[in-house]
Amino acid sequence: MSDDSATRAPRPIKVLVVDDDPDFVEQHLLMLTAQGFEVATASTTEEALEVAAREMPDAFVLDLIMEHTDSGARLSRALRRDPRFAQAPIILLTSVGQELGFEFERNPEEVLAWMKADAWFDKPAPMEELGAALRRLLEERSA
Repeated sequence: MSDDSATRAPRPIKVLVVDDDPDFVEQHLLMLTAQGFEVATASTTEEALEVAAREMPDAFVLDLIMEHTDSGARLSRALRRDPRFAQAPIILLTSVGQELGFEFERNPEEVLAWMKADAWFDKPAPMEELGAALRRLLEERSA
């Protein structure tokens, strides 16, 4: 007898990418899909919460600063309050962290703890490193 579960490919990791810049959304969609991730996207916090509830992603990649007072940190904290996503890896992307007073380099653990995130990358994120970080964080959570 053969075991179908042994021959089936593992389910791809589903990542929700949230960014108000359509160019960054497209870049992340293409690059993460090329690495084997399944990618859903959103451009606002409200849309992200709707997509997350519908798609049930395994992990999140969030733009730290979006227009219209949207913030990846605010979204990250909202996701952590939702029991479905409380343990999901959350990675923040930023291009203006230092100008806003977020001292990632000096106090990364403190800043990430306050934002309820697991890691951060400057934009544009090196895609191979971003994918590796997502996989590593998911492995740590499943161990």
